[in-house]
Amino acid sequence: MGLATNVIGWGLFGVGVRAFSNGIQQRPFLDKPITHALTAVFFSGVGTFLYFGNERMEELIEKRKKILLANRNRRKESEINQ
Repeated sequence: MGLATNVIGWGLFGVGVRAFSNGIQQRPFLDKPITHALTAVFFSGVGTFLYFGNERMEELIEKRKKILLANRNRRKESEINQ
């Protein structure tokens, strides 16, 4: 999933959360539109943070996987040589 999709999706989720909270409070769904925009910006920031966090974790997992595979191969070679 791309960055733009992630940011837009989380932004729309934020607008939905704000509309839902207005519904719970029995106010019009689009009451104070600036709060919807601010919520969308906040949740878009959350989406961006999660996207780059996921990218960073995938890189760390790949590095760790390479290290573990190298250790496994070295151990197999040492067992064969004994």
